[in-house]
Amino acid sequence: MHRDIAPIASSLHSLRSSRQPLSSRQTLKAACTIASCLAIVLSGCSSTSAGSSGTEPAKAAVVKFLDAMKRGDEAAASGMLTSVARAKTEEMGISVAPPVPDTATYTVRECEMVSDTNDLAHVATTWADVDETGAPTSENIVWAVRLDPEGWRVVGMAMKMFEDMPPLLLNFEDPQDMLAKQEMVAEELTRRAAAASGQTPARTARGPATAPATK
Repeated sequence: MHRDIAPIASSLHSLRSSRQPLSSRQTLKAACTIASCLAIVLSGCSSTSAGSSGTEPAKAAVVKFLDAMKRGDEAAASGMLTSVARAKTEEMGISVAPPVPDTATYTVRECEMVSDTNDLAHVATTWADVDETGAPTSENIVWAVRLDPEGWRVVGMAMKMFEDMPPLLLNFEDPQDMLAKQEMVAEELTRRAAAASGQTPARTARGPATAPATK
């Protein structure tokens, strides 16, 4: 059985479908929050300045990964993961290239080195699409890429799912944690939809959804 890494690309869009599109002010705020949180959680190092030429290879790796994901090339997308992430996701049968709508486009924005040894970078991107009503939507996603022996490879991502909760952090080298967080997001969406309609959501064995823990 094949499972998609979610929320990601089209999965992100479907998870967001019951919510109002973010304004440009909100998405900018979310991007700043994600970048800050991801730097703390994934690197544990202070940001270091780097010229654009130093970050171009990291950005190029994200472009190759997103291009592969957009055209549904599972092998190429998987090849842009770190070796550990690739082995773990393949072991669990998790797809890293879920279907992406033809209308979706992405933009690669700033890239920042976040380790003293210049082997870990964060690449900010924006996915743009339209919802079922034709209204424009956008999602800000920060990708963590690491310089491995085979080159720059994607190791994780972060995005803001709920304005009143911390960013969702996904470590591709820990797919079990990713799937647990996917379940958490689904439960939280159900809880919020029920609260908005005045209903009481059914409890699960996991209990109320909580924000992803930071380390």
